[in-house]
Amino acid sequence: MRARFVDKTKHPMFGKKHTPETILLLSKPGNLNPMYGKKHSQETIDKLRMAKSKYRVELYDLNNNLIKTFLNNVELANYLNIHKTTVARYIKSQKVLLNKYFVRKHLY
Repeated sequence: MRARFVDKTKHPMFGKKHTPETILLLSKPGNLNPMYGKKHSQETIDKLRMAKSKYRVELYDLNNNLIKTFLNNVELANYLNIHKTTVARYIKSQKVLLNKYFVRKHLY
């Protein structure tokens, strides 16, 4: 929150209420939006997911054998039941993860 709004009484909307007409306008559905009422196909969702993913992550055993490739840190973290920042930390440090894995960025 911005420092000037820490004191709630200084917020520009403090003590004011929206009129019923304004409330109706705010709650009006977005039928002018081209995606209103539509859903993305699974193919489109996968494309968006790939575009959002910064880099692929590879999981290796201690003998440097590739076990599996993941789209991002989150998928690997879910696979190993650890937090995504733990994955990022081990990619950066190049240390052994859980005493049995190496994690590396996928080189294109």
